[in-house]
Amino acid sequence: MLSLGFYNSFRSRKISFLKHAKALIRFSSGTKQNVQTKQFTDTILLPQTKFPAKLTEEKRIEMDEYLAEKCGFSELYNWQRANLAGPDFVLHDGPPYANGNPHMGHAINKILKDITLRSKIIKGQRVHYVPGWDCHGLPIELKSLTELKKKAKDLTPLEIRHHAKKYAKEAIEKQKEAFASWGVVADWKKSGCYFTNSTSFVTNELRQFINLYEKGLVYRDFKPVHWSPSSRTALAESELEYNEKHESKCATVRLKIVELPPALSEFQGRNIYGLTWTTTPWTLVANQALAFSSDAVYCVTENSEGNLYLVAQDLVGRVEEKIGHLNPLKTIKGSELLGAKYLQPISGISLPFLPAGHVNTLVGTGLVHTAPAHGSEDFCVALEHKIPVLSIVNEEGRYTDEAGSQFSGKEVLKDGVNAVLDYLSNDILHTEILVHSYPYDWRTKKPVITRASHQWFINTQDLKERAIESVENLKIYPKSRTQTSINVLLTQIKQRPYWCISRQRVWGTPIPVVYLDKSKVFTSREFVERVCRLIEKNGSDCWWELPVEKIVGKKLMQELNVTNVERGNDILDIWFDSGISWSSVLPEGKADLYIEGMDQFSGWFQTSLLTSVALQNSAPYKGLFVHGFAVDENNNKMSKSIGNVISPEEIVKGKKDGKQKPAYGIDVLRWWVSSHGSQHSLVPLKESLLRDSSDSVNKLRNVMRFLLGAIHPYSVKNTIEPQYLCIDKYMLHRLYHYNKEIQDLYSTYEYFNVSKHIINFVTNDVSAIYCYLVKDRLYCENVNSPYRAGAVDVMGAILAVVVRSIAPILPHLAEEVWLYHPENLASVPLFHSGYKQTSNWNQPEIEEIIKTALLLKDGVNKLTTKNTWELNATIRVDMNKFPLLLNLQKEETSSTSELCEILRVSSVKLIEDESCTEPQVEIESTNRKLCKRCRRHPESENGEVCFRCNELLNEFCT
Repeated sequence: MLSLGFYNSFRSRKISFLKHAKALIRFSSGTKQNVQTKQFTDTILLPQTKFPAKLTEEKRIEMDEYLAEKCGFSELYNWQRANLAGPDFVLHDGPPYANGNPHMGHAINKILKDITLRSKIIKGQRVHYVPGWDCHGLPIELKSLTELKKKAKDLTPLEIRHHAKKYAKEAIEKQKEAFASWGVVADWKKSGCYFTNSTSFVTNELRQFINLYEKGLVYRDFKPVHWSPSSRTALAESELEYNEKHESKCATVRLKIVELPPALSEFQGRNIYGLTWTTTPWTLVANQALAFSSDAVYCVTENSEGNLYLVAQDLVGRVEEKIGHLNPLKTIKGSELLGAKYLQPISGISLPFLPAGHVNTLVGTGLVHTAPAHGSEDFCVALEHKIPVLSIVNEEGRYTDEAGSQFSGKEVLKDGVNAVLDYLSNDILHTEILVHSYPYDWRTKKPVITRASHQWFINTQDLKERAIESVENLKIYPKSRTQTSINVLLTQIKQRPYWCISRQRVWGTPIPVVYLDKSKVFTSREFVERVCRLIEKNGSDCWWELPVEKIVGKKLMQELNVTNVERGNDILDIWFDSGISWSSVLPEGKADLYIEGMDQFSGWFQTSLLTSVALQNSAPYKGLFVHGFAVDENNNKMSKSIGNVISPEEIVKGKKDGKQKPAYGIDVLRWWVSSHGSQHSLVPLKESLLRDSSDSVNKLRNVMRFLLGAIHPYSVKNTIEPQYLCIDKYMLHRLYHYNKEIQDLYSTYEYFNVSKHIINFVTNDVSAIYCYLVKDRLYCENVNSPYRAGAVDVMGAILAVVVRSIAPILPHLAEEVWLYHPENLASVPLFHSGYKQTSNWNQPEIEEIIKTALLLKDGVNKLTTKNTWELNATIRVDMNKFPLLLNLQKEETSSTSELCEILRVSSVKLIEDESCTEPQVEIESTNRKLCKRCRRHPESENGEVCFRCNELLNEFCT
């Protein structure tokens, strides 16, 4: 027999049943009196529990806080580390910025991580999870300066670092408090978290830097990078956002050709120009070549004034639309332009035409103005032809004196554009405004430029192939987006240029180098180790605080034997900070899973991969779980400027000022995240979805309440061995498969399907079928009935499995339910309790029997709208279905069979009929009133209880 032990444990309890007993004693054997319905109330074994059906908003908030304290939410992480067995499931936390208040992005990310961790813990697996924060970088520095109402130039480096550190610490405390309040399992004490500005993290990062340097993967060079004039620092691609409505003033410019190649010698002595089109006229000051495509065909054309213009043949028509009719005179191959020279538009010096692979004939003129300091492709052309790069723009985005007095000091993105166009007005043939996508600094929201400067780089070219190989067996979730996600990751790796890891700020980890006699770079393992010891003793501020001689040390100063030593003023890119975090946080340098948003394919997913491949020749993760971003009901990104921001706090605790909004509580927020956050790339946050989530949580709450009441331990007289009917075995069979399916979905992180599966199972299998069909047995059978004991046992099993299946998503509801469990006298938290179902619940043969009966039940319901207990049914089935139904009714006609219970009819006549191609159901009224006690069987006589209830009452009294 199957038993979970619930009912047998109830027998040992001495819970008063006196009130119930007194009510039953009034009924003696053979009693014949007209009893009113209300006299039977105390004879019904109704579910009993103090678990509240509903909580007010105020009580919900109080209960969330109470459960967090009562059920050891804050101690759960350390408890499972001490009490559960390994091997560990390792989840690495991508550090959020220590910047700003908790927002919906935080909620989606942290709750999905917590669901993952709790789904492991509830089944007895130990987890390793260390939450962290990205504490350095421009966003924090800018925020701290904004609060001070000061600019960086007005403060010393140490003052900036002091205020940035203070700001980061305050932001961390706010975020940490919110994350813990959402139920996220972790050791939230300082020692249980990691911070990218902590001494241990910084010193590890410096040691990893020198490891990369010694491998030849880190180097310093003069290259064009994304540069933010508004922030005065280099930016990585991941620190950009693209403004699709940016307006650029574009120009079609003529450049006079002064040396013709042999193929154009016939035009010697005439005014012949190369035409170029540029979206950045300000870069013409830094022009160093005119690039052409060797494979294209070029055409010499003549305008109405007799000027000759060289243009790609495919683009003559487009150029004519801008500058007027052009008469073609001659065509030549691009390769024949080699050797031609033109006059630089500003300086007037002679410069070459050069072949370049990036030139095409899709837009422009087919001749590309080349400024190596301001374009990656232009820079490559300069490298190939050994052209020294001319850089005439400073860190503020202004022309330097080298640009000439007419431009010096002007901002290239503002007055610099018009200054150049005015200066070259005789050679500007056409201007236009182009609306296009343009990179902006993600923090200042201002446009960036491409600018050559001395920076530190990681040679990604040497890492790409190994990085691609290392993710061949990578698992990406959810599975529905696996191929798309892997393609995005591989494309990002393949297309990634060199990685600029230096920033020109002070709030960050210093790049551990010094410059000898202002030019030669020096670093070494010995030097870095000395810096690490100084930081361990004095903190990372010492890099800016101590004299450079103290940082270098006497011994090394003597060995260097130079007159001038200067410390490096650059800090490491924050993506390098977080990208190296695996080496500081993970026990063996590898995680089972990273969980972050889709944008991290170009961010943390990639920087972690590149550093890990470089240092340990493998990926730092076995799997990636990629989630979406919160948007409003119109799919717009949440933004303060738009005014569509909804905070998690507002959802949890409501909003009273202005438009009042309900306090949904933490579990509703978590259910919304599980239902939507892991499925969609854009995660809609709208009131209708929150209401749906609230409805779902309330449905689960009500069913849990019924189950708690159903297993209420009424006292019994004798030891009872539970007996199971087919419907009980069917429910255990369904419960077995439900649990298996839920665990499979949890293991593949399909939380949106977990949520659907829970609701479907609880509302249909549990509530609409099983609980509905066994109510008579549960309420009206004798307390000593073995069949009632069987139903109670199954109810206990359902509760045990379902409450654990919802616990990773709804830990507050689950723990609240468990506190009211009649067997949990010591108030042990649910996550501390073990539970295993038995494999003999799996009985597929039972499923076919019950499904056949349930189809018949649907047939009965379709034939009538009245109370089916007042009906007699005749069932005709073929020889295949008949043996199945014999398991539910042995006799031809019965009013007490299990088939009657499932069909909820007064009696069933079961007939085997070979002529039936499908089951046939006929119904007729009993024309009798139902028992006033059970409302299930017809009265034995008018005004009397039914025979079953009469026998039950007599049995009790004896």
